[in-house]
Amino acid sequence: MRSKLLASEKGRILLQSLMKRLDKGLVPLLDHVAEKKLVVDLQDVFKRFGFDTSFVLITGVDPGCLSFEMPHMEFARALDEAEEAILYRHVKPEMVWEMQRWFGFGDELKIKKAHSTFDRICSKCIVSKRDEIARGDIDSFSKDLSMSYMNLDTTKYKLLNPSNEKFLRDIIVNFMVAGRDSTGSALTWFFFLLSKNPKAITKIRQEINAKLSPGTKNFESFNSEEVKELVYLHGALCETLRLYPPVPFQNKPPINSDVLPSGHKVDASSKIFIFLYSLGRMKSVWGEDASEFKPERWISESGRLIHVPSFKFLSFNAGPRTCLGKDVVMTNMKTIAVKIIQNYEIKVIEGHKVEPFPSIILYMKHGLKVTVTKRCNLI
Repeated sequence: MRSKLLASEKGRILLQSLMKRLDKGLVPLLDHVAEKKLVVDLQDVFKRFGFDTSFVLITGVDPGCLSFEMPHMEFARALDEAEEAILYRHVKPEMVWEMQRWFGFGDELKIKKAHSTFDRICSKCIVSKRDEIARGDIDSFSKDLSMSYMNLDTTKYKLLNPSNEKFLRDIIVNFMVAGRDSTGSALTWFFFLLSKNPKAITKIRQEINAKLSPGTKNFESFNSEEVKELVYLHGALCETLRLYPPVPFQNKPPINSDVLPSGHKVDASSKIFIFLYSLGRMKSVWGEDASEFKPERWISESGRLIHVPSFKFLSFNAGPRTCLGKDVVMTNMKTIAVKIIQNYEIKVIEGHKVEPFPSIILYMKHGLKVTVTKRCNLI
């Protein structure tokens, strides 16, 4: 219960931070791109948006990655390098990557350099926060998560050590990966799928006009409860996560020898990979139309959302490992989608090649190059 309450509170803060980044970051950038008739990498835009939103939430510092100049993001680049390299730890023999780490070459060198970047940037943030605490700047306590962790009561949370800089660094990096990558990946594939399914965009716009009040549509008086009622949009996002899960595979090594429900015996030394990307396309699981983008798959005849067991739809994991913030994530993605779909036409450049990039996060290898046009008629 404590974990759910904590996740709910963090979700509320995250939504507030997201709304600010929408109005002061994403919208001005998309307006600029539309006005100048530029071609932009929408994947890069979403990654920048996620990076700014998460970094402000966690550290209280706005890195300004969504400025018109699209500045180089050293921390974000280090995350990309580390995620790509970590993928190969799952497929290479352990002896090989441990040797690379020992001698400092190959993918392990990328991880080492990324760690150095994380240490340097996080250290600056941590020192700054400790200075604020030393000055008695109590007002800053509720502004960001890093300061919340620094002020934890260690008598209640004995396994945590907020005085340890490595602990705080890991907290920052963990939240950055969770806040930037999964949402950025999902939204990129979402708008790619919508570009191939214009009827879905029409249905989403009709639903927005029918179910959202003018204040919520224009974000003048945002109502997150109304956004939750967008059933077709929810189905479209679930279809995206089914076909293009942000984390495309999971590694589940057994602690002890066991027998799977299928009857297969596994040893403690086994590596069990669950490929969510393949699972979402299996006809035996999803039916003969498994490869099709069908938001209706998630909607009943009465217009309500159909419950799909988490062990079938694994994008938010399952069982005791289920993501505590999945409802918050869906609300955030709907919020961003409503803002963009209501106000802009997104068109993928003709001939642009779209294919997955090998990493622990399912991004597009060549990004998603698009043009942006402001919509005049919002009906």
